[in-house]
Amino acid sequence: MWLTEILNEKKKQAESIKNKYKLLKKNKIVWIVVIENKDILKQLLEWISILPIDLIVLSKEEFWKYDTMIYLDDISENLLYWVDFIVCDNCMPKLSDYLKKWIAPIVSKDNYLNNILSEFNPVKSEWNAFFYEANNVWSIFYAIVRYLENHKFPYDNRNLVKNILDIYY
Repeated sequence: MWLTEILNEKKKQAESIKNKYKLLKKNKIVWIVVIENKDILKQLLEWISILPIDLIVLSKEEFWKYDTMIYLDDISENLLYWVDFIVCDNCMPKLSDYLKKWIAPIVSKDNYLNNILSEFNPVKSEWNAFFYEANNVWSIFYAIVRYLENHKFPYDNRNLVKNILDIYY
């Protein structure tokens, strides 16, 4: 599948996800949060509820309820292809499975995939992830905002997805 087709299909399928889970259709981005630390997760969810995104939280416990988020215990393989990015901590053992589905990662700079992930540089159109420096809500939120700023520029977002594809294909 060509990159243009992948991105167009992601956009189209994101609409079906929004319909299925009754998320806000005006938001352009669908993403996943998997953070083990419940205190950080709870505070982060409250902050990101104001962002123009639809959110899937992989958690058995519900903290905040907003029109822009749903909680799931697990996520189906087919649903993964249509997610734009994932925010996770080092508790995420299957991050490589997400990368194989063209999902941009926002992870700790000390993640276990440092041999294949590098901080995205939009000026050079290089690398494939966004890192947060410390395992705290401020640092994670800052990385999310940097990704969202990048996503506004189709050329940069396209290069990010292309660089993720280049890891495995």
